[in-house]
Amino acid sequence: MGRELLSAFAQHRALTALLIVLVALLIFVSIKAARAVRAHNAERDKILAKLKKDAALREKYASVTRDQAQTADCRELLHGVALNIQQRLERESDLTAAFRALPAHEQYIYAWNYLFCEDADTLSAFFRLNGSPLTDAALEGARAAFDEAHRDVFERGFRMFDPDDETTSALPQDIETLDADFAAQQDVLLENIRTFIAAHTAE
Repeated sequence: MGRELLSAFAQHRALTALLIVLVALLIFVSIKAARAVRAHNAERDKILAKLKKDAALREKYASVTRDQAQTADCRELLHGVALNIQQRLERESDLTAAFRALPAHEQYIYAWNYLFCEDADTLSAFFRLNGSPLTDAALEGARAAFDEAHRDVFERGFRMFDPDDETTSALPQDIETLDADFAAQQDVLLENIRTFIAAHTAE
């Protein structure tokens, strides 16, 4: 039987070559599919883990006290309080109008969360990825919560990415300096944000 099969393959070389190619293609597709499934599962697990963590933080900071705010991890506190604000906003049909209707301090906290805890790795990325009213709130919050030396970096970033501002340079080296200055100040800024949140817990 084996000899007959080999003989058949020898007589039909083109067919044999095609069969080999098809088998190789099947193996390749199977490997790619397995990798895609693993990647999909890993991404799903990552999302589920984030949702679970966010739910725990939302519960932990649902009614934050002044003492709790003063002793909490700065970034965790910011994110937990912002998640509760976000939950209220998501119940509204017009998110922008609902955001504008928030008290000023809640607008600041919600905007800062996007910068320090969500989608922006740098200050320039925050201003590049977002627009009004989020960037306006982040700047107004910086003016309300930070001293002049530390709010300057927000002022510069806002002007750099303001399409109506023609006075501030946004060359690559300027953006690099902006992001470096912001990175160097992050710990101080987060401490100021924690103090700001603690001062508004009664509200």
